[in-house]
Amino acid sequence: MASQSAALDGIDRQILHGLQLAPRVSFARLAGVLGVSEQTAARRYQRMRTLGVVRVFGRPDPARLPGTSLWTLRMNCRPGTTTATADALARRPDTMWVSIGASGAELTCQVAIPASSSGSGESLLHQLPRATNVLTFTAQQMLHRFAGLGEVDWIMTGGKHLSPEQRAELLGGPDGSTGPDGAQTSPPSDGARAQLEPEDKPLLAALARDGRASYAALAAATGWSQRQVAHRVSALTASRAIWFDMDAAVGPIGFRAVANLWFTVAPAHLESVGNRLADHPELAFTAAMTGTSNLLASAACTDAEALYRYLTTKVAAIEEVRSVETVPLLTRFKQTYFLVKNDVLTDPVV
Repeated sequence: MASQSAALDGIDRQILHGLQLAPRVSFARLAGVLGVSEQTAARRYQRMRTLGVVRVFGRPDPARLPGTSLWTLRMNCRPGTTTATADALARRPDTMWVSIGASGAELTCQVAIPASSSGSGESLLHQLPRATNVLTFTAQQMLHRFAGLGEVDWIMTGGKHLSPEQRAELLGGPDGSTGPDGAQTSPPSDGARAQLEPEDKPLLAALARDGRASYAALAAATGWSQRQVAHRVSALTASRAIWFDMDAAVGPIGFRAVANLWFTVAPAHLESVGNRLADHPELAFTAAMTGTSNLLASAACTDAEALYRYLTTKVAAIEEVRSVETVPLLTRFKQTYFLVKNDVLTDPVV
């Protein structure tokens, strides 16, 4: 399956970039931007989805839940237990980005820690250091995620990304302020205060499985009318109670050198360095963290040579970086929401 999904052409990669910018954009609008038929855009997307290259999802943003904090965990396990531990962590609904590093022993993941002491995430944070198979354990809290000062996206598309003009057309204008359904390109108005309610559970489950599900499909899953579903999705999106994003299988897309970069930066330069790094298209994620290594970034490059060039040029040019630890990630068990098996995306963890 992975070898098949690697055969992506320029249109496929532009579709991926379009979905990265606006996960629920209509195929008609996306096709118009790309200059292809609506049927072509829909067919190409469905093929990539079937092959496990891409998944679009909608979910509550854990960083916006009251009292919830995000932590990155690093641990070394006893020989022979790392894979089983990673698999168990990946199947938890409170974890993201579960991977095993190049050493075959270090396991990393991100976990959402709820405010309540009875929350599963908090018990995980306290139970893992006491687990008999865990030899070393560190936990660093995410303090701030950097969006960058410019408009550079993580370009996962091998150079076949949308032009600035196509981007503006996709998002509805030069500033993207009137983006398409689900684009989330502008802050909510003062009146947009919708909060998640218990009756939203079927809706959330359906969006977790397929963030591009039609209003007809969502109506069938919830028992609501299509108009009710459309209004509720719009209200929850506008208030940022839910957000839409996509997971991508980076290996089949062509990125064979994926690594966590742990930077040490003086506090006085943390903001400026974080924003500068977030503008690098080689990085999918950049955040300020607690701990000695106070800035974490996730890099994806085509190969080891490309990662080397990135570190010795763009990173080396930032004089405020005191040090960087490069931790290659060889085996991925989970992306943001979807499990990874044989280098492709499989089921969501709801």
